[in-house]
Amino acid sequence: MKKGRAATSRSVKAVLFAIVLVLTASVRSRAQNPGDFAGLQKHINKQVTVETQDGQVTGQLLRVEESRLVVYDSGSPTPIARESVRRVTRHKSRHTAAWVGGMTAAGLGVGFLFGLSSFHDAINANAKIGASAAGGAGAGAAAGYAVSRIGKKDELVYQSSGTAEPPAIRKNAENEICASTSF
Repeated sequence: MKKGRAATSRSVKAVLFAIVLVLTASVRSRAQNPGDFAGLQKHINKQVTVETQDGQVTGQLLRVEESRLVVYDSGSPTPIARESVRRVTRHKSRHTAAWVGGMTAAGLGVGFLFGLSSFHDAINANAKIGASAAGGAGAGAAAGYAVSRIGKKDELVYQSSGTAEPPAIRKNAENEICASTSF
């Protein structure tokens, strides 16, 4: 009896270790210079949000030229002058369905192994094992959704060098300077 539980415990640990290994391998950081306008070339045909002096434009990046960039927005190409571009962010693909499906399968397997090792000779064992597997699948689905939301913020791919800090921050800095000189 103890040998069966030890073997199941080892297999559960191996599955959990594999999940942690996959999660760590999937997290990667890419260094990029956000002040390089020409660097936007590698984001062509990707979903971006362009913040301008007039507002935001969200769509597919079609073309990057020296003086402008073109975004496909609302069924038509929208040219945006380089001078008016404050920042460009790229929407990251998180593959939510793949994470939910994969983690559901892993949770189903872990729940089945747990139920099988705990209830293999109990009364109504089939129902208890099935409930354990369903509970594991539900927990796996929730974990998969949570993992897919990690790093939800969009990636900054360009920021103009002339972007000033927000007025609230500037005002606080001026107040601190005034307060320090008054004493």
